[in-house]
Amino acid sequence: MREDERSLLGIVMLLALVNGLSVSLGRTGSLFGTDAVYMAAVMLAFIVVHLAFILTGYRGDQVLMPLCAAITVMGYASVLRLRPDLALRQAGFVWVGCALMFTAATLTSRRLLVGAGMGILGASILFLIITLFSGSVRGGARSWLFLGPLGFQASEFAKIGCVLAAAMVLGSGQGDAPLLDGRAPRLAVWALARIRSHAALFLAWGVTVLLTVAQRDLGTAMVIYISCVATLYIATGDRLAVVASGAAAGLGILGASYLWSHVSVRFAAWLNPWADSAGSGYQSIQAYYSLAAGGVLGTGYGAGVPWTIPAAATDMIFAAIAEETGLAGALGIICAFFMLVGRGYVAAMRSRWAPGLIGAVAASSMLAVQFFVIIGGNLGLLPLTGVTLPFASYGGSSMSTSMALVGILMGCAAARAPQEAARR
Repeated sequence: MREDERSLLGIVMLLALVNGLSVSLGRTGSLFGTDAVYMAAVMLAFIVVHLAFILTGYRGDQVLMPLCAAITVMGYASVLRLRPDLALRQAGFVWVGCALMFTAATLTSRRLLVGAGMGILGASILFLIITLFSGSVRGGARSWLFLGPLGFQASEFAKIGCVLAAAMVLGSGQGDAPLLDGRAPRLAVWALARIRSHAALFLAWGVTVLLTVAQRDLGTAMVIYISCVATLYIATGDRLAVVASGAAAGLGILGASYLWSHVSVRFAAWLNPWADSAGSGYQSIQAYYSLAAGGVLGTGYGAGVPWTIPAAATDMIFAAIAEETGLAGALGIICAFFMLVGRGYVAAMRSRWAPGLIGAVAASSMLAVQFFVIIGGNLGLLPLTGVTLPFASYGGSSMSTSMALVGILMGCAAARAPQEAARR
């Protein structure tokens, strides 16, 4: 009956209650305001998914969803604090994301989704091409495609395609050497490229990254590229391919900094934001001020000024959370991500179904790389890239994709090898 998941969600419900009451008190002076209602609506989405898992007899991991819920609750509290006008929309995005999580977990655990991996990646590439020619420019990147009033980023959904395609192709085995057979030698990347299905995967990955770069969405391109390389290394153990991929990425970043001024500006702001403190370095400097102001326990909701950070509800939400919840809240977010990603890799190690192993690694890597890139940017360890903090930042595309990846991860962890399923 998923007792562990229920107990953990109970703890997250307490966190949501405290955050909702705190935001309401800080903004309006009343404990039971609309903020508390919005927070309850967000938490209800995860409770519904939990009940749906029970009703459908799902037997997958019971820790991943509560971890995802904890990060979502912390992020939503800051979005509610920063942009109350977007609270209802963000709550809707959480509900959509939870629906996608449940669907992805259920279909993947029944081995119904992985087989469509290359088709989903192909559709993602088609949308990337359409976006390149007909998309809207935001933040210097032509990555938004609008269908009437609804907008989405095709590059976000391309992440799902890359993960499922990897599980489908790399998980199918390498010639006569099954992936899970530790005694069988694994083929190098150059040898895999001679196999038609694997060559098609590598080509599709490359086209996805290049189209994302062409949209000038370098942050998302970097997340996809690094995640694909990590997945390929797990499947092949080819260290030379990793070194070559790193060198290629370095050359690509160097070339982009010469070709596009906004890339070189971001590097300059990263190296010395004080050189243009009122311009390109303003966002980073304000983030540093917010991080410093938070101290150990934070200023408290309503007592900080996180809105002084440009794009605080999206790119810089970690700094906003750290100001009002302090080092304690920031470390809580970081620890939750570490546990989520670590749980994903553990699920991969325990998998006895090769596509599930590869899918779990790919989904975990995608979330881990994006988390590292955005946290590093907020802390000044890396240049700002414009990617969002999974589950926490405002945005429908990011929320939907991140939760779908968790669903795929849960499904890969629950899926059994065909022969094992037949014995049951």
